[in-house]
Amino acid sequence: MNTENTNWRRLHPASLIIGVVETAKGVIGLFFALLFIARRELSAITIALIFLSVLCVALCQPVINWLTTRYQLGPDKLAFKSGLFFRKNRTISYGSIHAINSSQPIYLQPFGVVRLTVSAAGAADTDIRLDAVPAALQLELEHLRALSQPTAADSNVTLAKAPQAPAPTTSHPSQTPLFRASVSDILLFAITDIGFLAAALVVYGFVQQVQDVLPRSMMHEAERSVQTALTGGLLSVIVLIVACVMLLMAVSIVTSLLRFYGFEVWRRGDDLVVVRGLFTRHTTTIPVSRIQTVTIHQSMLRRPFHLCSVGLGLSSSTANNESKESGTSAAQILPVISTRRVYVVLHEILPEWGLPEVSAALGQRWFASSSHAQQSARAVTYVPQLRYTGRDLLRYYLTLPVIASLAITVAVWLGSDTHAAVALRTWCAVPGLGWPWWLMIVPIALGLWWMVCRLLKAQNEGFALLGANDSDAYCSSRILVTGALRLTRFVLVTRKARVQSITRYTALWRESRGIERVQMSLFVMNGINELRFMFLHRADAEVLQQWME
Repeated sequence: MNTENTNWRRLHPASLIIGVVETAKGVIGLFFALLFIARRELSAITIALIFLSVLCVALCQPVINWLTTRYQLGPDKLAFKSGLFFRKNRTISYGSIHAINSSQPIYLQPFGVVRLTVSAAGAADTDIRLDAVPAALQLELEHLRALSQPTAADSNVTLAKAPQAPAPTTSHPSQTPLFRASVSDILLFAITDIGFLAAALVVYGFVQQVQDVLPRSMMHEAERSVQTALTGGLLSVIVLIVACVMLLMAVSIVTSLLRFYGFEVWRRGDDLVVVRGLFTRHTTTIPVSRIQTVTIHQSMLRRPFHLCSVGLGLSSSTANNESKESGTSAAQILPVISTRRVYVVLHEILPEWGLPEVSAALGQRWFASSSHAQQSARAVTYVPQLRYTGRDLLRYYLTLPVIASLAITVAVWLGSDTHAAVALRTWCAVPGLGWPWWLMIVPIALGLWWMVCRLLKAQNEGFALLGANDSDAYCSSRILVTGALRLTRFVLVTRKARVQSITRYTALWRESRGIERVQMSLFVMNGINELRFMFLHRADAEVLQQWME
């Protein structure tokens, strides 16, 4: 008997619900919009026929997908096939699994099934997505992936050991969550998240969708109210701005609660398990050996409150079918946490990464609470040297922003309607432009923002080789990199094996001064995928290159 054809499993019939829901998002909404617009020209019979046609379209595709989709747990691989006329077959070996992400919307919870995404290295189009499978399948895949690993463990997990206490064993599942985010933590995350400004796009999209459905008189009345507030004086404008900010904050709080309510981090053997979500429960399993980077972010709004967030860089996409944002949330293991506690909690979650040494390199006091953390804190006798590569090169960071801002501002002034600009254009026989003089505010504001970002880079860019007190200073397997992305500071830790290449380049007029740029590429799909040092001395660039070699 051929077991190759008998071990194929069918998706749960609840996958039909998922198909109908996804189809309804695009089809049903369009149907009602067209129905509202043309309701006076259509008869009841025509409307019923259109509704039945839309219903058939919404049901046919999910039924075909359910009938033709199969998956199989083979001896060494997960296989998947789907499609009626255009067949798709995909396999992922258990040893190549980089992440397992499951989500359980509220309409799937009564059936005990989940939407499962199995990710290999690379982009999201290499994943296998199973819309409705038993929740136990995730545990089964985790077990098969663990069995496929060599007994000596992946060499990527073995870090160069600096003199520190042995990492606590994680061979057994944790009995309690290593980190749990409370509701107050989530509210703090929502209020201090710069991404709350993206809620403006959500509100704008909602207004655009209901604009064609609501009566025009109501829309005109709303527009008149806004115009009245804008022309009613300074107090009215301030009240309108405060109302808009409060609305954006409310949207941010609601979306954050939907994403992170019940947020917990567990260790299950050598796997990191992240659970989150209010109505839709997401469970992401990340093998520790597949983690590429550990990154601590601190945005401008969180800096005064001494808060930060922690994310993992992975070589696979953890986003599911719903949105790209779900992949970003899955890689966040600490959405918001105090800077006083971050390294202690990270040491509990990822003892393999030697976070006490990172904390010592940054000059932060180690607040050890657990016995393992206290043991590691006492063992850190060597403090790695953190080299800030750009602090004495500030002029190189600011030269371009200052010159470009001044040039654009002067150009805008020359075309303005000020008396001096008009007289100068008349004397030079330049055609008149005559735009308002206050347009100079735009290049000045953009130039100041550019200079602040460059200043933040100059103050924070640096690196430290962890474990560099060994016999060979360049045999350290880890590197600590600090820097800034726009107005957000970050601290990143990665391993030598995760750095793909290093590129050094300089300009002709900087070569004689020994000033270079360095770019180190990383195989990361969901976060910082390259380490850039905008300006640094040649000696520091050579240290990085020797470390790579």
